[in-house]
Amino acid sequence: MPTIPAEFDELRISLDRLRNLLESLIVRGLRACGADEIDKLSMCIEDLERIGAPAAASALADLRKKIEAGTRDAAKSLLMAQTTVRMLERLLTLRVARVLYEHATIPDDPDGVKHDEDLDED
Repeated sequence: MPTIPAEFDELRISLDRLRNLLESLIVRGLRACGADEIDKLSMCIEDLERIGAPAAASALADLRKKIEAGTRDAAKSLLMAQTTVRMLERLLTLRVARVLYEHATIPDDPDGVKHDEDLDED
């Protein structure tokens, strides 16, 4: 079984943490957000920027800004952030599938020719 690149696994873990955070914001409500949730959002933004997901980082930064300001359209930003994170999850799934497919279709022999030992004896 081929190994999945470490950066894909790191991104999966970050997305899982972020998804859990966004779900807790939905359950608890945006007005109940405290410094702890804001700090977690900030850490997620930094993670996404570091791993090359600027669209998701931007959506989270917008959400954080609106939560801190207490604006009424923070819920809309939360939905946009969730949508962006789910899209990023789908892209990650496609990339992992591509890596696994490429590994499965690469022949054992670099020349692409399968050798039969019985034929080589002649």
